[in-house]
Amino acid sequence: MAEDAFERLRRVAFEGEHVERIPALAIRMKLSPGAIKTLIRLYKADGISMGDMARGIGCDPSYVTELVDDLAGRDLARREPAPYDRRVKIVVLTPSGQALAEDIDATLSVPPAAFAALSQAELRQLRDLLDKVLAATPQAANEVHAERIGVPSAPPSIEVAPAG
Repeated sequence: MAEDAFERLRRVAFEGEHVERIPALAIRMKLSPGAIKTLIRLYKADGISMGDMARGIGCDPSYVTELVDDLAGRDLARREPAPYDRRVKIVVLTPSGQALAEDIDATLSVPPAAFAALSQAELRQLRDLLDKVLAATPQAANEVHAERIGVPSAPPSIEVAPAG
């Protein structure tokens, strides 16, 4: 049953009209789809380390460096030392990057037209069920916790087993 539900969710997210939005934005804004996804991730996180960015989008750190170099060259993002470790670079949006990310987010947040097939009660139920799934995802739970305490992207904690 979980596979069936996820397959339907995947089809809504990765097929149809919604999928065409990022390429259309890329052409309109003269940015790569990777740069657009990076802007959105930074907008949602309000700053994130280069390493966390690479892990979060599942790519090689050198690719994130290229993406951030492109954004920095367009004055859309900049690197800052992390407050917890000056060796770690946090990528943050500039004011123009923030404005562009808001525009992108607004475009991508419009639900597919097929959502009109659901009543308000059904949409509320769908939202609540997806919130429940997200809350059970360790990464999402960590992000929600970090957001609540005002940390955009906390460094990974290291647990040390007692000697013995």
